[in-house]
Amino acid sequence: MRIALVSDSYWPRVNGVSVSVQSFREEFERRGHDARIFCPAYPESRGPSPAERNVHRYPSMPAAFSKEDRLILLHQIPDLFRDLDDFRPEVIHINTEFTMAIAAKLYARRRGYPVLVTAHTDYEDYISNYVRHVDPRALRALARFVMRRIFESADILVTPSAAMERKLAGYGVGKAFHVIPTGIPALFAPLPRGEVAAYRARLDARFPRLAGKRLLVFAGRVTEEKDVGFLLPVLERVDAALGGVALLVAGDGPGKAALAAAVERRGLTGKVAFMGYVPRSELPLVYGAGAVFAFPSRTETLGLCTIEAMASGLPVVAIGEMGTRDVMQGDHGGFMVEGDPGEFAEAVLRLLRDEELRAAKSAEAVAWSRRFGIEAAARSLLEVYEEAAALRAGPRD
Repeated sequence: MRIALVSDSYWPRVNGVSVSVQSFREEFERRGHDARIFCPAYPESRGPSPAERNVHRYPSMPAAFSKEDRLILLHQIPDLFRDLDDFRPEVIHINTEFTMAIAAKLYARRRGYPVLVTAHTDYEDYISNYVRHVDPRALRALARFVMRRIFESADILVTPSAAMERKLAGYGVGKAFHVIPTGIPALFAPLPRGEVAAYRARLDARFPRLAGKRLLVFAGRVTEEKDVGFLLPVLERVDAALGGVALLVAGDGPGKAALAAAVERRGLTGKVAFMGYVPRSELPLVYGAGAVFAFPSRTETLGLCTIEAMASGLPVVAIGEMGTRDVMQGDHGGFMVEGDPGEFAEAVLRLLRDEELRAAKSAEAVAWSRRFGIEAAARSLLEVYEEAAALRAGPRD
């Protein structure tokens, strides 16, 4: 099958959409399909990018709402149309909502394809972090209105979690959804102890403040909606009760400066290390070096990092909201808690004080994560593609 994956976001933009598009594309190719990516060009790389084979990029400008995001230039739309015509896809899968998506929807309507969209992002909970000096209630209402219009206009809808399905249904989107999580590739698995020990030694050499300490690991974008600052009082409580604990932040983003300032204000500089962007191939080592994966975000449509950590054998303590609740479904692979720093710290302490419990939760995490493998996810998405291909009406111009 010839598959066009269209997205306003792809590497070097680091987020869950980029991961999803890359992961599915690689699995489709492994199965013998021709999957190509259509996305913006970025002026410079801020992180690792996969090989660019069969990636079509278009000149873009910065988005007003986010310096990290790009919008393709309107005069590039004919080039996108020509590239799609040359490729002759059997299905077009749209993964975002901005200019690439708008152009792809227009193409789909003109060429008789059904509009197939995945709703990856919960804009209601994100928008007030990017648009300042406007009443957050008005922004949330606007986000709900726009999301309802966008997804009501689609022919086939995919969501990565039941939580996102429930949210869109609550907006009044009356269409049926296919709930298909982004699958986790075999890259994420427990690594040999010697390999992890060697990596930990390199990590300690880079950040001497970590030497001899057990690590709480956060991985993901450092933004307001991820609420990484929530972990600072957690770290204080855990370290006061046990000692020898540090926080490792694997990721970067527009919230890093504010987080670093909060670390300094609280006197935690010697107990927090910022890695910056980490190549995805290195993440299993990061997880392997940790003692607990600490994830405070309440806005995940799925929570890929949580699944990756679990697959790598790292027990999780996370706030049980949105996609995290759907992933963990209780205390599978760790502990799912309320958004209280004291309760969160107590769950972390349970794992750090009881190595037998931590080992049991590690094994449970690996076993539970298998339901999120890329093979099953790709198989489900290909079934949706077959449905979409059968609905194609043919060109309309």
